Amino acid sequence: MYDLILFDLDGTLVNSQRGIEFCLRHVFDRHGVTFTGDITKFIGPPFVRSFPQFLGTDERKTELMISDYRDLYATTGVYQTTLFRGITDLLSSLKNSGKAVALATTKPRHFAEVILKHKRIYKYFDFVSGTEPDGSLTDKVDVLNNAFSHLPFSHEQSVLIGDTIYDALGAKEVGLDCIGVTYGYGTKDELTSCGVKQIATSPREVKKILLGQ
Repeated sequence: MYDLILFDLDGTLVNSQRGIEFCLRHVFDRHGVTFTGDITKFIGPPFVRSFPQFLGTDERKTELMISDYRDLYATTGVYQTTLFRGITDLLSSLKNSGKAVALATTKPRHFAEVILKHKRIYKYFDFVSGTEPDGSLTDKVDVLNNAFSHLPFSHEQSVLIGDTIYDALGAKEVGLDCIGVTYGYGTKDELTSCGVKQIATSPREVKKILLGQ
């Protein structure tokens, strides 16, 4: 059905809420920012967009907060992630079936690679595409296009697995099928409204959709 399987990271492969929330709370306190809403709003979209949107920060304050967050995340939060149950089996089964596997995340590529290696799943990936500190790649569309520029597959041969509307909308914009997962940070209604191809409630269901097993 598909030859290239692209995965989002946070909320799709790993539960990263604990580490992200710890670092965000610390940075919010340091910069005198009050946020009482659902902190999972910040998991998925790049901070350069979500901070101004949800916190009302200007460009300068956004930059400072992102810098402080990354410094803290590099030593603490990046290691406070857990694999969703069934992910290793899913990735192993895809590779054993001859599928190409890639990561397409708006998390900085360096952090994404650290997590994949720390959780011992890096070996399953043919390519890792994430945002870059020089600003050359900043959103989901960018990282998806970057993956396709390095891999010999067409959009018709490929699918993105993701948990939020940002994944679904990014896939839609580049003309890519998307399978939405509801065990992460998005909801079935949100994903369905964005036109995902199918919905999966677990990594096991993703495996069944992709491999029929």
